[in-house]
Amino acid sequence: MGHVRVRAAFYNGVDYARWVGGELPEGAVRRVEVEALADAGATYPALPRGLVERLGLAFLREVEGEVAEGATRLRLYGPAVVQVEDRIAVCPVIERPEGTAPVVGVVALEQMGFRVDPVAGRLVKELPLML
Repeated sequence: MGHVRVRAAFYNGVDYARWVGGELPEGAVRRVEVEALADAGATYPALPRGLVERLGLAFLREVEGEVAEGATRLRLYGPAVVQVEDRIAVCPVIERPEGTAPVVGVVALEQMGFRVDPVAGRLVKELPLML
């Protein structure tokens, strides 16, 4: 089984809402495009500190979380809009250390209606908002 990598765009959620509402031109929306790991074992999307800063995401709070090394305190930012292919999700983002890979976690993947197929090494499009 391999890792599933995707091309993802992360937007500052406040800027994005202002653009949708006609208050901000599209070119003024802070955005980064990255190759990210689609990780169904991660809860939230996560970005290295420098990308969080470049997006200008607001610090929300520290939360207890589990990482490969064990339990730790994590910094939560947001709101962010995450786009993979033609689908978007709105959710908070966890700050990761510099030099680590961006991650799209299960919260965003499920909002967008994606399932990770680690055997085939790809995302599978399903219906979003399944109730």
